[in-house]
Amino acid sequence: MNTTGATAANASTSLHRHPWVLRWAGLLTRGRHAGDASLACSDEVLARLPLTLALRSADFAHGGAMALRHAGEGVGDNRSPALAWNALPSEATHWLLLCEDPDVPMARAITHLLASGPRSVDALPEGALNAGHAPAGVTLAPNGLGREGYDGPRPLPGHGPHRYVFQLWALDAPPPGGLLRETTLLPWLRAHALARGRCDGLYRRDWRGRPVAPLP
Repeated sequence: MNTTGATAANASTSLHRHPWVLRWAGLLTRGRHAGDASLACSDEVLARLPLTLALRSADFAHGGAMALRHAGEGVGDNRSPALAWNALPSEATHWLLLCEDPDVPMARAITHLLASGPRSVDALPEGALNAGHAPAGVTLAPNGLGREGYDGPRPLPGHGPHRYVFQLWALDAPPPGGLLRETTLLPWLRAHALARGRCDGLYRRDWRGRPVAPLP
């Protein structure tokens, strides 16, 4: 576990033991967001890649609400949603999938998922991106909480709607081990990404921590 991830994980666990602290934090930081500029897909180089990968989920529409079962530990079942996409460009050998929340009241978006795999894999069933359940050939890297695989939505109560931006890149080489969103990921993607796709899910909790309808 990297130091940044360990710190975030410990802080998150501590806060969830004190729901009133979470509620006040959500209300007091309601107007603060990392912003879209902190997303990987907003990088000056990566944003110019063709948006030709039709990334989709059978569990939510683009811009639609994610189900409670996909919400993070302590909120929902923390099951990764089903994802699929159209064929990669002919020169692509691999793909990389990243999910970030740009609506957190932090300096930059937080990573909920970082995974990669070969072009032969173009669909992932529900739960396939949870640690210990990845299909053959699919690699799960540490997320922003320092854990491998998927960590689902867990926005602060009362903070407003949060977007969970699933970003897919077609690659001309297999990603090396040890890529980290905070340091090495973007430079590597700038050199090897060929095309991209995006699918956004929404999740929101009221000030008591209850999911806000509509939920699928």
